[in-house]
Amino acid sequence: MNFSLSTVINATIASSIFICIAVPLSYIGIANRRIKLYAVSFLCVMAVVRLFMPLEFFFTHSIYIKNLWYGLYSVLNNNYIHFFNIDMTYEHVLFSLWSTGTLCKLAHTLYKYKKSMDSINLLPRTSDPCAVQALEKCNVRFRHFAPVRLFTASHISSPFITGILSPVIVIPDIRLSEKEWEYIFIHELSHYYKGHLLFQFLMEILAALYFWNPLLLILNRHLPRLYEFDADEEVCTSLDGLQKIDYSHCLLKMLRLQAKQPAVHTPGISFASSDLDTRIKRTLDTRQSSGTARLNHMLLIGTVLLFILSYTIILEPTHSPSDDPDTIGASELYCRPNEDGAYDYYSIYNDEYCFTANQILDEQILIKEDSNI
Repeated sequence: MNFSLSTVINATIASSIFICIAVPLSYIGIANRRIKLYAVSFLCVMAVVRLFMPLEFFFTHSIYIKNLWYGLYSVLNNNYIHFFNIDMTYEHVLFSLWSTGTLCKLAHTLYKYKKSMDSINLLPRTSDPCAVQALEKCNVRFRHFAPVRLFTASHISSPFITGILSPVIVIPDIRLSEKEWEYIFIHELSHYYKGHLLFQFLMEILAALYFWNPLLLILNRHLPRLYEFDADEEVCTSLDGLQKIDYSHCLLKMLRLQAKQPAVHTPGISFASSDLDTRIKRTLDTRQSSGTARLNHMLLIGTVLLFILSYTIILEPTHSPSDDPDTIGASELYCRPNEDGAYDYYSIYNDEYCFTANQILDEQILIKEDSNI
């Protein structure tokens, strides 16, 4: 395995490509039920994995392009900032800024989550027997079900679920029939057991890593709508036509409640968070699009192939000193043969990668056959 600035750049580009594909697919998934949440979420997972593994493997083939990114290499490695008597290259400064932004974003996210959970733990347990009985009945429908805590809050207008490891459902202080509570709890529990809460946390991590990328803001605005559609489908799989109408009436009741009471930001995923009109239309429309499973499976296969391709081919720069009057002297370099028959050049002072060339550029340059030399 090999790690260098080129692998980091390739990993960032590949990860960004996955995100660029996921954004229009999320648009399509909202407008057309043929694109499912799992196809979009798999792209996002591959983006995270690719970003965290900026490496070259034994099967990686490097394509060398003359002076590709060499200007970037030169700027990042040969320019320094003096900070408290410390000389830092632009590469170190850029990495420090990225790390600082990521850590600040993650810290803010974790702080909000902890503050929300502390507030929820102060809420009273639900005493409505219909709600408690409905939750117990719904929870046992899922395999390997986990204990779920149920709280009541008077200041919210819609039930929501939160908690990645230990699920918590918070409901407004309203009276519903046991059947209506069952509709709501099946929907909310689907978010937990289908991994929506875990994936939401993963997207927070990705948003922290790409805090400078506006595509993540767009994607995180659209994904909650796909969560709701996916949970609605889970509820409707066991409902007949009349029961789907009853479920739609339950959604409308939540919509009327929201109209009477100002919306309050809640953690986790809310039952009536968005697109209630679209959700009702999807609930009542029982027609199934042909080829939906095949289309989404093709998207999954395409994502896997693109992920493998991102490791199979990596773009790297070549550089000839004769083309650059400011080249590093031969006495400052040593080289190692790589698997592609070319030579990787490193600085003798700090072992930093400098460039790749197809031949030995100077007889004075030391050749190291093994990294342990």
